[in-house]
Formats: sequence, structure tokens, C-alpha cells
Amino acid sequence: MKTVKEIISSLLILAFVLSIASCNKTNPEDIATTADTYAKCVQYMDAERILYNTEPVEEAVSDAFKKKLTLTDDDYDQADIKSIIGQTIEYTINNDSIVINGKTASLDVSFKRIKYEAAFNNLVGLKDAHLKALNDCKESFDTTINITLNKQDDGRWLASADTLAKFDELYSFLDAKYDFTPDTPDIFDSTTWLFSKDRNYENTKCIELDIWFKYDPEQEFYYTVSKNGEELYKSEPEATTDIFFRAKYDKSLGAKTNSKGYLDQGFYNIKIYRKDGLLMADETTKVIVDGAKGSPEITSAPKGASYSIKDPSFASIKSLGWWDYSGTLLSDGIYCFNTKTLAFSIELLSDAPSVYYAYYFVPGENASTKNIDYSKPVYSNTIEQFIYIDGTTFFNFDYEPETIEVGTYVLVIAKDAFSVDKPYVTATCKIIPQTSDEFV
Repeated sequence: MKTVKEIISSLLILAFVLSIASCNKTNPEDIATTADTYAKCVQYMDAERILYNTEPVEEAVSDAFKKKLTLTDDDYDQADIKSIIGQTIEYTINNDSIVINGKTASLDVSFKRIKYEAAFNNLVGLKDAHLKALNDCKESFDTTINITLNKQDDGRWLASADTLAKFDELYSFLDAKYDFTPDTPDIFDSTTWLFSKDRNYENTKCIELDIWFKYDPEQEFYYTVSKNGEELYKSEPEATTDIFFRAKYDKSLGAKTNSKGYLDQGFYNIKIYRKDGLLMADETTKVIVDGAKGSPEITSAPKGASYSIKDPSFASIKSLGWWDYSGTLLSDGIYCFNTKTLAFSIELLSDAPSVYYAYYFVPGENASTKNIDYSKPVYSNTIEQFIYIDGTTFFNFDYEPETIEVGTYVLVIAKDAFSVDKPYVTATCKIIPQTSDEFV
């Protein structure tokens, strides 16, 4: 009887132990639920909650992780892009991968987000262009991360401390610096055929198409030159060093010239491209060669000209007139209100000594220039002749007013500041209240 009681007692103890073991057994669904909560914190880049559900880490690691996910060091545009990428994160819990070993469990969680590297490949543009690229991108980045969970003394399951480092690839977009370079067409301003007359040339040794930008795009460009439909020249890509890019063509680049060095007559087309092949400008100019005319010396101004030659003996003049540096010269001597530079040039047939020039201003749309005080110029300077690489020689009388005003500017060119009453040349230009945009 005693033996039977002992057996029954042993069976009861065994049943009790098995009962306790059964109560302490971890349900895989609990692990999946814990992992789901953790993954959701990762999806929303909630640094505080991720750290709350992770075993303690060093303070420096915790601070760096918070700073990274909260975009503390990013400006508004950078943070905006990173936030949009972060919003594309999705996850899937792999329940079949759950492994439980006492107080330790592990499982795989698959994360997916947009592949920003593909979206931004060779992208040039401001933030809006980046946002559009993200919206149009169909490629995704996928990574599977194995997460280890450890049961704590208080019964909570926390991710192991080394889990944070496993998110580096998923969160790589938070370490990137996005280049918001303006798309070149957005900063395009105008084109100019340098030293042309009405955008055409007569008896010239060089043609040059300049493309102007609102500011330096800091990109590379190349250009092609064609004549009557046949390509004659293609340049190598070259970076801009200022707010314009020069596309020139002359004998040094293989241009055919006559015995006097003038370019052959015909229609020349210049196309300017960004390095990636984006067409920036497509312009055609007409080159005329007048063999009989040659290069006669100009000693007087034609009727109705905006300038007057008072003393032609100071230099041998080939041509002269107002120039259009930025597409704001409406007609001879008429600049639109948005012009930056008043530019009058004299092309020389031979060397000439330095000259003095001064600009005077008379306000108003119907300004009278009869009573100008020539002792009070708004700008003056003494300049030497300038020889360009194609051999042409010019005096360039440029003036950039701090504030342009509607009215009339009078240019006086003389020997020196004491000789403005005996000028070599005088010229007049008028500023109208309309901008060049109104004439496009």
C-alpha cells in the first residue's frame, strides 16, 4: 500500500512540474507579436521606441542613433527627401523562421523601401525634381534582417543590442547627401552672337555664340558648328567658369577663310549641349563677305545712328555700336529695363592709345540731353584696347549701374577727363520701362 502511495505521489509531482513547464513555454505567436511591434518602430523610424524595445546600449551609440533618425543635422530640403524615402519602408514577419530556445528567440524580418540610388542616378534638379523621381521610381531595395530577442527578468522580450547596427543598410539613405543642382534649363537666361550686327556678321574672322545663365551652373558643355547643314566642328566638353559659356569658331578651329582672313560666306549653325547631351541652344547666323567693301575705315555715323563720331583721328575704326550682352537690347540704343550692362564697343583696324570714357544719366522717359553737367558723370574710366584671341581689337566701354533707371544714358569718349568738351565719340542709349520678357 505504501508503495502505491509513493507512486501516486511521484506521479502528482511529475504532473505538477509538467504543468509549470507548460505554463512557462513561449508561444511563437508572442514572439511574432513582439517582432511586429519592433519592426513597426523601425518602419516609422521612431528612434525612442526602437531603443525602448532594445537591450541597453552605450550612451554615445544611443545619441548617434537618435540624431540620425530624427534628421537633426539636415537642412529642410535634405530632411524632406529623407523623410519621403523613409515613408516607403515596408516589412514582413517571417513566422516560419521563428526559433525559440528558452529565454532567447530569433526570427527573420524582411524590409523593403524605394531604391533611391536608382531614382537619383544622374539626376540634375532641385528638390522638386528629386521628389518627382521618387514618385516615378518603381525599383525597390530589399533586405532580410535576423533579429534576436532576449527575455528580460521582468518578462519583456527585447531585441539584442547588436540589432541597431543591422539597420545600417536599410537606413543608408539617412547618411546620404543629396545634390540639389539646378536643372540647366531652369537657369538659362539668353544667347548672344558676340560682336554681330543684328545677330549676323559681315567680313568677320570669327563667330561666337554665347549662352548666358542666371548664375554659374558649374557644369560641362560642348558645341557643334555646321555650315549649310554640314557639321564642321565639335568641341570637347568644357566647364563654365562664369555665368556664360562661349562657343566660337574661327580659323584656329579649322574654319575656311579667304585671302583676307574672313570666314567663308554662308549660314552657320551652332548648337550648345550639356555634357549629357541635353540641347541648350540652337542658333543660326548669316556670314556675308563683301570683297569690294573689305574693311573701310569709318569716319562718320550714318543718319539716325545712336552715336556720333566727333573726331575720327583718334583711331582707325572698323565698326562701332551698342552691344547686347544678355538679350536686353531691343534695337539700336534701346535697352530694356532688366538690362545689367550698358555696352558700347569700337572695333579697331589698328592699334590705338588708351581713351577715357564717362557715362551721364538723365532720368525720365522723355529725357532731354541738352543741359548735361559734364563735370558729374555717374561712371568714368580709362581703358586700353583689348585684343581677343581671334586677333580682333576693341575698345569696350562697359557700365553696370548698381540700380538701372528709366531714362537716357549718354556716353562720352575722349582723350582724358579734361577733354570731355572735345570728345572723340558720343553715344546715347535709352532705358525703357518694359523688360525683355515682354518682347519674347
